[in-house]
Amino acid sequence: QALMIYRKLDDKLGESAALGNLGNVFDTLEQRTKAIEHHEQALLIHRTIGNLRGEAITLGNLGLVYSKSDKYSKAIQHYDQALALHRKIGNVRGEGAVLGNLGSAYRDLGEYTKAIEYHEQALAIHRKIADVRGESADLGNLGNVYESLEQYLKAIELDNQALVIHRKIADVPGEGV
Repeated sequence: QALMIYRKLDDKLGESAALGNLGNVFDTLEQRTKAIEHHEQALLIHRTIGNLRGEAITLGNLGLVYSKSDKYSKAIQHYDQALALHRKIGNVRGEGAVLGNLGSAYRDLGEYTKAIEYHEQALAIHRKIADVRGESADLGNLGNVYESLEQYLKAIELDNQALVIHRKIADVPGEGV
């Protein structure tokens, strides 16, 4: 309904936001094709109106959908574009999130050296901006990479660092991850 109203009002920013929200809902419902369609429509609007932040976020959302569809190369292409835009506009928080997503995509591809590089970059940013949730996620993701490399002591060390943060911020669900 919101989408129809924004279109009737010719509110491009509202329309793109509604399309992005619908894309996220379809992604949650595991309807990946519909998710991609909606995010692509939102992306076109962001590019048309010159909304670089919206474009970067939408590219990141597309990367997530492609990752969940096991299309890691396409995910990485979208993440790379999102990363460049976040850097261009100075969105450090967005940059950190995309770096973490790139690390996870490379881990899923079995490219562990690249995965570590991206997760370490994300970790540095999250520590710099005092984003403890991001920091704990990065530590856990690094632990996962080291586990994949069968470097279990390093994985345990990183997971324990993440656990300390989860307990410090009373993130009970995070403790179980």
